[in-house]
Amino acid sequence: MHFGYYRFGFNPFRRERMLNEMNRQVLDRLRLTADRDDLIVDLGCGVGATVRCAANLFPQKRVVGFTVVPWQVEKGNAWNRHLGLHERARLELADYTCTGLAPASVDGAIAIESACHSEGSDKDAFVREAARILRPGGRLVVADAFRKHPERPLGRVFGRLHASLCRSFVVPELGHIEDFSAALLRHGFEQVAIEDISWRVAPSALHAPGAVLWFMLKALVRGERLGERRVNTLRGSVLCTLVGTNRYKFGYYLVSATRK
Repeated sequence: MHFGYYRFGFNPFRRERMLNEMNRQVLDRLRLTADRDDLIVDLGCGVGATVRCAANLFPQKRVVGFTVVPWQVEKGNAWNRHLGLHERARLELADYTCTGLAPASVDGAIAIESACHSEGSDKDAFVREAARILRPGGRLVVADAFRKHPERPLGRVFGRLHASLCRSFVVPELGHIEDFSAALLRHGFEQVAIEDISWRVAPSALHAPGAVLWFMLKALVRGERLGERRVNTLRGSVLCTLVGTNRYKFGYYLVSATRK
């Protein structure tokens, strides 16, 4: 589950519609032609919700998602088969910094709240692999949280909140939007567009702690153990809301770029 995208006229209490809108906003920025047999990759796909959304929006295209979590591949592909999408949409077990795809073999690449798991403030390894696999003219679209104004320290309170957030979601550090943009240019991207959509994301961010808590309560009713992963997810969702209140040092962005 990622954050959603609020549009004027939406009911802010309907989380699902905002989640679907985020998928659509990201996929729209790939600027793909509907009738072409393109290959779209999701770099850090989770259980593949966005992969399935892309397959439904673009019936002529193939969609591959990459994740390093085996149970996500198993569960996501089971859903793909159940929905009759497995011929065009599949999940594969691979690190998105080393996908194994041929150079210049991909028409569009997306990453929703997954680029943050790459090392460094510029997420260089993530950008390098995206540049390698995209064909000239192919597009990369990233939706994620970033730090702003890296030259200024976070301070004691937000420094601790940031560190705790990163531990909860197993993130080395949030990227710096300036460094990330520089990495895109360094690895051969152009037409880099940076959109701050923090206020669009805010309504869905307020849903996150309650949604995760509800999932955890249902698991307890079924007799399942919560485990460290679920506890960390709940803690991280609360911390996201707290960290996001500091609009001067943190923001949520849609970043898109074209491979030269």
